[in-house]
Amino acid sequence: MTDEIYEYFLYDGRQHVSMASLPNMAQRTVTIGGYSKTFSVTGWRIGYSVAAEPWTRAIGAMNDLLYVCAPAPLQMGVTCGIRELSDDFYGSLARDYQQKRDKFCSALTKAGLTPSIPEGAYYVLADVSWLPGDTGKARSMYLLEKTGVAGVPGEAFFAGQKGKNFIRFSYAKTDADLDEACRRLTEAGL
Repeated sequence: MTDEIYEYFLYDGRQHVSMASLPNMAQRTVTIGGYSKTFSVTGWRIGYSVAAEPWTRAIGAMNDLLYVCAPAPLQMGVTCGIRELSDDFYGSLARDYQQKRDKFCSALTKAGLTPSIPEGAYYVLADVSWLPGDTGKARSMYLLEKTGVAGVPGEAFFAGQKGKNFIRFSYAKTDADLDEACRRLTEAGL
């Protein structure tokens, strides 16, 4: 199973390669994708799966029993986006989010919060091990109180104790909000 929801959010010239497109993988792969991230409609929860016929029957049966479909107007909105947006729209996503990534990671670095520079998506993990607190939550709360910038404690993404040393941030923000977060981080004097 592959989650390819961020296929258009790749940076530094990287190109998406679907697992199912590799030799002998189409029959063995269930590809899951969607439009929530690409069209900035995360609450709409509209996605898709692509798989060989035996898998699609099982997926269809499970979907019918466990999931309620997105409202028709939302499905129509996504359909309109698929049909009408040019290839440049998808290329601009990567360019725009790479600029956001670079700006935000630079601010994290200036604040002393060493980022793991992401190659895709729109989240970044930063090392906060030197901030006060024994847990990622305590460190996240310290940073929030000191700067007004919120992040998710690393324990949400790691098994064991390693997560307490990281905070995950999203830079899927307006330019104005991202600029303000960068200003707050760099001027906080952490």
